[in-house]
Amino acid sequence: MDNKERNEQIMAITMELLEFLNQEVSNAFVEDIESEENNQVMIGLTVSNPALLIGFKGKNLAALQLLLALMVKKKLGAWVRVLVDVNDYRNEQRERLETMARNCATKAIQTGNPVALASMSSYERRICHMVLQTIEGIEEESVGENDDRHIVIKPLGTVETE
Repeated sequence: MDNKERNEQIMAITMELLEFLNQEVSNAFVEDIESEENNQVMIGLTVSNPALLIGFKGKNLAALQLLLALMVKKKLGAWVRVLVDVNDYRNEQRERLETMARNCATKAIQTGNPVALASMSSYERRICHMVLQTIEGIEEESVGENDDRHIVIKPLGTVETE
C-alpha cells in the first residue's frame, strides 16, 4: 500500500471517530511528516468545538492521538505514529512555550536565581530546551520524574546548595 492510499484510510478512520464524538469538522487533512521515522503522519483538523478535542493542557489531544494510532494499527496492520493538530493548537502552543522559556531565561539572568518551569510533557520540554539552548548566560536541565518532570533554568555561575 502506498502512502496516499494509507493516508486516505487514516482520514476515513479519523472522520469515523470524530463523527462518533459528535464533532463537526469544517476542514481536515492527513500528510506525511518527514522524519527519521517513515511511518509518521500529521492529521490537521478544524472543528467547531476544539476545547473538547484538546482538553486541559492538551490531555485529550494526546489521548486522541493514541486512540487514532491504535485504530490505524488495527485497521492497517502496521504501526503509524499519528500527530493530531486541532485548530492550529500545536503552533499556538509552541509559540506560547517559546515565549515563556525566553521570559524565564531573562528572569534567571536578571535575578541570578534559578527559575523552575511548570511540569510539562516531553514534547513541551523539548520545545523549551530547543529555545533555551540558543540563549547565552544560562544552563537548563529537566528534573523530576513522570508527571512532575520539569525544566530548571539556571544562570551560569550559580552554585547549587543541597
